[in-house]
Amino acid sequence: MDSFLTQLLTMLGYQLPELLACVAGVAMLLMWAPAAPGRTLALAGTGLMLATILLRGAMSVWQAWLIHSTVDGYSAISGMMSLFGAVGMVLGVVYAAGLVMLAWGASKAMQAARAPA
Repeated sequence: MDSFLTQLLTMLGYQLPELLACVAGVAMLLMWAPAAPGRTLALAGTGLMLATILLRGAMSVWQAWLIHSTVDGYSAISGMMSLFGAVGMVLGVVYAAGLVMLAWGASKAMQAARAPA
């Protein structure tokens, strides 16, 4: 059980910096950003990034649980590693799309602020 908890905390610890940054980003966009063009897009992008981080964390928990719940450990679930890899790739693409949405929203807000009234 100790090795499971250690592995679990280590795997979740890798997600913590991104998780904290996305939560802070969502909070800043909700509380401090004025209603401007691009704000909704930036908020949606940051929310998408936050969702992928949470899904990656859940996938890490599931992977650690599978490894420690089987008798043979890693060798018993080696066939599922390709599934974890594929889901990880898809989550990476979704995360990147969220980052593009965030940058696009920020760009629209900056263009609106620069435009003469």
